[in-house]
Formats: sequence, structure tokens, C-alpha cells
Amino acid sequence: MNIVIVIDLIDTLTNGSVMTARRFADGLRRRGHAVKIAAVGADGENDCALEEKYLPLISEVSAKNQIKFAKFERDKVARAFEGADLVHFIFPFGFEKKCKKLADEMGIPTTAAFHVQPENISYNVRLGKIGIVNRLIYFYLRRTFYSRFNRIHCPSAFIADSLRRHGYGGQMYVISNGYDEAFKPAEEPARNDKFEIVMVGRLSPEKNQKTLIAAIAASAHREEIRLTLLGNGSCAARLKRQAARQGVQTEFGFLPKKQLIKKLQSSDLYVHTATVEIEAIACIEAIACGLVPVIANSPLSATPQFALDGRSLFSDRKDLTVRIDYWFEHPSERIRMGKVYAEFARRYRLEKSLEQAEEMFADQINERRPAR
Repeated sequence: MNIVIVIDLIDTLTNGSVMTARRFADGLRRRGHAVKIAAVGADGENDCALEEKYLPLISEVSAKNQIKFAKFERDKVARAFEGADLVHFIFPFGFEKKCKKLADEMGIPTTAAFHVQPENISYNVRLGKIGIVNRLIYFYLRRTFYSRFNRIHCPSAFIADSLRRHGYGGQMYVISNGYDEAFKPAEEPARNDKFEIVMVGRLSPEKNQKTLIAAIAASAHREEIRLTLLGNGSCAARLKRQAARQGVQTEFGFLPKKQLIKKLQSSDLYVHTATVEIEAIACIEAIACGLVPVIANSPLSATPQFALDGRSLFSDRKDLTVRIDYWFEHPSERIRMGKVYAEFARRYRLEKSLEQAEEMFADQINERRPAR
């Protein structure tokens, strides 16, 4: 198949949706498909590189959350679409809407992914707990974008159910974003001078890292714990101040893939505190490396699906402290369960996700073939 992936940006490696798009593009190419990317930062030989569009106020806020917006250059995008069997959309923003209209005009089948959870938007403007705001965002995205598609890629059953509850039509394909099988357990268990806890994710309100820092601060083993928060975002300075104030040894940063794998392999526990999450590939990558997870049991998150028992779920700060202390005090059980989790993670392999995506693409192409 000749496939074009449309996404506003492709060069921000701290953005989870960007990394998903890159993984899918590379994986589809390995499987013999011709794939172009239309985005800011696209640098492949056949890609469509676009200029960034500046939006007053919005661009400043979005930049803090690793988002850029692409400028729609009709002639350039039309050349990229020529000969395409299908165009697949990652985001539902202005650039994608114009590209969708162009693809329809050119008679090219299209599919879309749902990666932007409305609560991701509302939490970042401090309106996340106001239900009507989130319902309005769901309605807006459906009315202005997703109603134009027959097939939608949903990274989890959780978000597929959410879309149906908010009146979305079309066929929902529940396909994990998939993890790279380079993420695997170390040959030997970690031997650290301190108990290493790690979390990977954007440093933003809905990821809720503040609860993790507070939970460690209340732990009976605080002095023996070192926390690593990997990610960038608007809450970075606030979290650094909190860690210093509460006496929690915390390292911040971002690691490229090879170093990230080594970090996960050498850590003792993975904690995922996000209250809003469509899937959380970072959590899958961690358990694939043999880490036991402790996950926020939030009604707005799909990540609890990765917990194999109650010891990997928490409801509030006090509960998280109890879970951290339990896994600290039971190293043999932690190592045993780490192996169980690594095997469990294999059902989310990228290759399986690519096979399912191919089926979705083929279904859309075959449905449109008589009309074309």
C-alpha cells in the first residue's frame, strides 16, 4: 500500500503521539509499504515537510506541551497525496481538517486515529474536572472532524467506549499503539545502591507526578528511594521545587531510546500516576522490560488495564505510599512478578498492532474501491 500519515509535527520526540506515528511509519515500511509523512519536521526522502503555523496565544501554550501546528500548503500536500492508496490522520486540528478535505476531493480513502483525549486539553487550562467542558470538546471533535470518517483507530477499548458514549459513529478499531520489542528484560536483576523508581511521561497537570513525589515523601523508606521523572512539560519547575521541599531525591531528564531501555532495565519499580490516559505506551515499555507497575486507578485512564492485580493499582496518595512500601519490602515477589509482567506485555507488540492497522487500512480501501 501507498500510505500518507498526516500529523502536525514529527520532530518532537517527547510527544507520545509523535513517537507512535514514527513507530507506525517505520514499521509499515519494514513490512513493505510505501509511507510518506506530512508534518513539520518531516525529513524522509519522500516526506512532505511543512512550515510551522503560528497561532497567537495558542502556540505558546501548546509549545509547553510539545505541540506545534503545521501550515497547510495545498500544492505541496497535494503532491504528497498523489498516488496514495490511503491517508491516515493522527490529530484532529486545523491542518488535518484541510488535508482531509483535500483527500476527499482527490478521492483518496482516509482513516483517523483518536489520540487527543479531551481531558488532556481541559486539564491544561485548569478546567479538567468540569464535566460539561469535556463533553463540549468531545462534541466539537466529533462534529468538526471524526464524523467525516468511517473507521477510527482507538488505542484502547477504554477510549473506544468513551467515543461511543459521546455519540461517535463509524467502526472503532481497538489497536494498541504497540511497543518496540527492543524493550525487554535485562539478563540480570537490577542491583542498585538505592531503590530506583521511574516514571515516563509529559510533565503536565494530568500526568499527576506531584502525587508520586508526595507518596515517596511519606514513605518509611524515603531516604532509600531515588525517583527519576523522564519527560518535559509545563510542570517541570513546579515539580523540581516540590521534590526539593519534600526531601525526595529526584532526577529529571529525557533519554533517547537506547538509554531509556537501559534505565528501565536497571530500575526497581515503575509508577504511572496519570489521571488522564488513552493508553500509555510508556507503561507498556516499562513492563516489557520486566518492571512491576503501580498505576493510578483513574476512571479517565486506560492504563489500569495493565495491572494484573490490586498490588499494581492505587487510588490516592496514601494508597500509593502503601504500594511503594510493599514492593520495596518484598524484593523476591517483585522480581517474580516482573517476569510475569514482561510476558504479559507481549500481547502489545508493535508487529501485532501493525497487522491490525493493515486490516483497518485494507477495509477502508476495499470499501472505497468501487467508487474510485
